[in-house]
Amino acid sequence: MPSHIIYQGPSLLDGQEIIVVAQTKTSNRKTGDMVQTYILRADIDPISASRTGQDFSICGNCPHRGKAHDGDKGQAKDRTCYVTLAHGPRSVYAAFKRGVYDTVTGHEAIKAIGKGRMVRIGTYGDGAAVPSYIWDSLCEDATGWTAYTHQNGVDGAATDPKRFMTSADSKAEAAAAWAMGQRTFRVIADVADVVAGKEILCPASDEMGKRTTCDLCGLCAGASKKAKSIAIVAHGTSAKKAKALVAA
Repeated sequence: MPSHIIYQGPSLLDGQEIIVVAQTKTSNRKTGDMVQTYILRADIDPISASRTGQDFSICGNCPHRGKAHDGDKGQAKDRTCYVTLAHGPRSVYAAFKRGVYDTVTGHEAIKAIGKGRMVRIGTYGDGAAVPSYIWDSLCEDATGWTAYTHQNGVDGAATDPKRFMTSADSKAEAAAAWAMGQRTFRVIADVADVVAGKEILCPASDEMGKRTTCDLCGLCAGASKKAKSIAIVAHGTSAKKAKALVAA
């Protein structure tokens, strides 16, 4: 079975029940051959969670969540996250509800899933919502990982600057993180916004000619890598809104 539930329990952000599904096969051309991990509410589909604001359990304070509303359809208003909820997240949630995935528990069993692979912590969702021992196990024998968090300073969140890139949405936020020795991943509106000497453009981005894939690059691994921070021009279906947000 190519996908497994490796955690089902309370979110560290608000205590609501969440799941982590580790997907060992992927067709994602940007990331390449990585173990993908989806962090989802266990009791509500991702689109409804977005619309009602219950995605806080897995996204926390991320400003790209958008604004909850009282409608009965669709996602949050003004959502700028590049992840398309109707694709991977909804499919994974539906499969979970159908009982497709087995549950893998224990350090050795979870470690085996990541062995010899690159791991993407939070294909959807913020890895800091999940107890750190899950990622400790999954990444112990992995060749590397990528991880990002918006939850620095949030009570209870399992942020670790050696594991996570700090997601920054302005130069000021990035500078504050750099001052604390953190590496950042920053969405920018234009290539000209890159801070020389501090950041480089994502090597897997369109602007860099997609010269590599995330599984071969591996730079987005927090302060465990002695490298400059990473910036990427807003992309995806909400790129226009995202550019407006980061340019504000």
